[in-house]
Amino acid sequence: MSEKGGLSLRGKDIEPTPDKKRNISTVGFFFLWVGIAVQLATFSAAAQLYPSLSPMQIILAALLGNFIVAALLVLLGDFGIKYGIPYAVYIRACFGYLGTHIPSTIRAIPAIFWFGFQTWMGAFALDQIMIILFGYSNLTLLIILFGAIQIINTAMGIDAIKKFEILAAPSILVIGIYLQYLVMDRFDITFSSLFSLEGNGGLSLGYGVVVFMGMYITMALNAADFTRFLKVKSADKKGTWFQANKGSAIAQVFGLLSSMILFTIIGMTSGVATGNWNPIETMTVVLGEGNPLVLVICLAFVILAQWSTNISANLLPPGYIIVNYFPKKITFAHGAIIAGVIGLVAQPWAVADFLPQILIIISALLSPIAGIMFCDYYLLRKRQLNIEELYTSGGQYRYWNNINPAALLAYIPAGLSVFFFPDYGFFTAFLISNILYYPLMKYWIAKKYYQPEIFGKIEIHHQLDTQESESKEAI
Repeated sequence: MSEKGGLSLRGKDIEPTPDKKRNISTVGFFFLWVGIAVQLATFSAAAQLYPSLSPMQIILAALLGNFIVAALLVLLGDFGIKYGIPYAVYIRACFGYLGTHIPSTIRAIPAIFWFGFQTWMGAFALDQIMIILFGYSNLTLLIILFGAIQIINTAMGIDAIKKFEILAAPSILVIGIYLQYLVMDRFDITFSSLFSLEGNGGLSLGYGVVVFMGMYITMALNAADFTRFLKVKSADKKGTWFQANKGSAIAQVFGLLSSMILFTIIGMTSGVATGNWNPIETMTVVLGEGNPLVLVICLAFVILAQWSTNISANLLPPGYIIVNYFPKKITFAHGAIIAGVIGLVAQPWAVADFLPQILIIISALLSPIAGIMFCDYYLLRKRQLNIEELYTSGGQYRYWNNINPAALLAYIPAGLSVFFFPDYGFFTAFLISNILYYPLMKYWIAKKYYQPEIFGKIEIHHQLDTQESESKEAI
């Protein structure tokens, strides 16, 4: 596969995953998703939504938001299962060989933000343990050390991540349920009294749905970074959509929803009981000084939760994205290290009081990309890709100066719509991006830069003129 236009598009960490390296079972994938989804940002966002929304509204928003995200995870994870390619490679088909760096960078920024934020939360818990056991505090040092451990774990690759998640996920769930019991017991709260509370109407249910979608809309884009390692029979990959994706659907829907609802309930209950969104401070209030051992166990739970989420959800995706910038020179390990260092240096914990607003911004940035990907892969290409051309510089995805104008023209207005309709931001962005991208791509770009899959002629290997002058021609 030659690289005719001078762009570097190949690298060992972004090549299609062969069957022998697809070693994650459906059960393993379920635990991977439990580990990904047990993040304390959910706890904090749920606590901050009360009393604007009632507890019942918060749970309903979490269910709706995460079910939609789970559906997107399965839909957009299909090309990882079918072709074994990561998000950063597939997105070349939508945005072009150079244009791919626009949605990739937009996808990487929230992940890097969450890595820094959740490392701070884990280090905060470590700091409290140090104070309890030794009377010593050094939060800055612990942020650096905790960040470094997670970066090393991620740099070791998907097998190391999978093993950690399988070990950590069950203990996180058990301690999370115990923490819920402690809060309810300490403040004499029952589920009937909790769900009888009313909100003040400061926010709408739709706003809450978009907030919870903002948690993992990031993961919906790069679901293929994980599904490409999922065990799937060769016959199933070539079979119907359901045959290929049944394991992915079971693991992602149940893994995501179970963890997110649990942490939403814990965070919401703690917010009602203490008025505090910070889980570490909540635990200190709940347990006090009389239960140091239990407090240490609960703080260890915070550390495990951050660690398990960060290595899979917040370092792996930007790691692959950074590899895609210079695939011949940068390995996945290098990409994970770069992403982690940026996340710590940026100090995102400085804006910890504004999580719902940040999640709305994330939805605005990423929802249009999800819409464009869905339209391109399902509505236009009908799940058919020319894998060779994705790795061939100057090939069919070169478009105008290696950027697809159709994707940019669909992305901008779709993203802006979120700020005009924040209560339904994801839906407006997803819909507008589809409505704009489909005709622009099918009746303009795909004809000018011939896309055989779109016109139902995937058996034809269209020969492109690869002269540099043509790749730079004006549209």
